[in-house]
Amino acid sequence: MSATERTPASSTTPTSLSIGELSERTGVPTSALRYYDELGLVRPAARAAGRRRYAASAVRDVTLILFFRGVGFSLAEIGRFLAGERQSRQEMIDHKLAELAEQQHRIEVARTALEHGRQCPASDPMKCSRFWLIIEGRQRGLSLEESHARAH
Repeated sequence: MSATERTPASSTTPTSLSIGELSERTGVPTSALRYYDELGLVRPAARAAGRRRYAASAVRDVTLILFFRGVGFSLAEIGRFLAGERQSRQEMIDHKLAELAEQQHRIEVARTALEHGRQCPASDPMKCSRFWLIIEGRQRGLSLEESHARAH
């Protein structure tokens, strides 16, 4: 006989979680959970004596939000994604992938420029003529990538 067969479900599984219990299970501060409630991302199932009570499924909902935050979605984007507003979810994923690709490109360009600063023959990057060419290019409105390419 399994443990669930021996023990009634109501004694092992709470019907609802307090905000503190949800915080403990997810690692998300109660202040953030309250904010998620304000935004409509994770709503309490009920209130008891004025206190939020969450369904057990709220653990999964908060974990989903943490996943989306971890891959770069803003809370507003998560709200739209969960609600299925404006764009299809697939379009939102495609858009986020394009954003991440652009961020990755900017990071690679920045890394290349900083690597030059580390390996520059000038003893101090502030005395490097190529560094100042890059700065001048930026002043003229060129991107970091364009400025760096013209300096080399």
